[in-house]
Amino acid sequence: MNQFNAIFQSIIDGDEEQTVQLCQDMLAKGCRPIDILEKGMIPAMDRLGVLLNREERFIPQVLISARAMQSAVAIIRPLLLNKAESGTARETVIVGTVQGDIHTIGKNLVGIMLQSAGFDVADLGSNVSPEEFIRQIRAHNARIVAMSAMLTTSMNSMKNTVQRLKREDFGYPLHVIVGGGPISPSFAREIGADFSATMMDTMRRAVEISTTKH
Repeated sequence: MNQFNAIFQSIIDGDEEQTVQLCQDMLAKGCRPIDILEKGMIPAMDRLGVLLNREERFIPQVLISARAMQSAVAIIRPLLLNKAESGTARETVIVGTVQGDIHTIGKNLVGIMLQSAGFDVADLGSNVSPEEFIRQIRAHNARIVAMSAMLTTSMNSMKNTVQRLKREDFGYPLHVIVGGGPISPSFAREIGADFSATMMDTMRRAVEISTTKH
């Protein structure tokens, strides 16, 4: 088992102490922090998303694993921020459920995953208007927005919100990630957003965006 597989498995197992120790050992051996994140940690959470969908893992177990990852991220986060090569300067992701929808469980889990990956999260809650998304994007200079809709009746609200955001000039490219029960890849394409099937998809996409230049 290589070092990335070891930390992958310790996160799957929800072993916080072992995950932290492995992270420290890998850093001591000269492993790049960004590699630990991208080759060990994020794949583990991605795998947990698959297991959750198969009902081979449940939300309490996923949260334990997320806690293990978060403890290790706390160690590498300062190194990521100080390494120009990583390109992962800490930034804020705006998270919210669109106007007309009050569901929050999926959104809350996405927030936890994003925090585990080292992001700040501005959670706007549910029933969020397009104007509030815009206000918070500007307040945080955020490049990434993750919005959810769990009702088919709120899909039109999501479409209107994304279109409203795209009409704004923020001075930089804005990336919108959408997900939720009724949301499909084709719908995401239609409204000009990135599709996320799982909370781990959202986290992985946010990391990809954060490692690109403004």
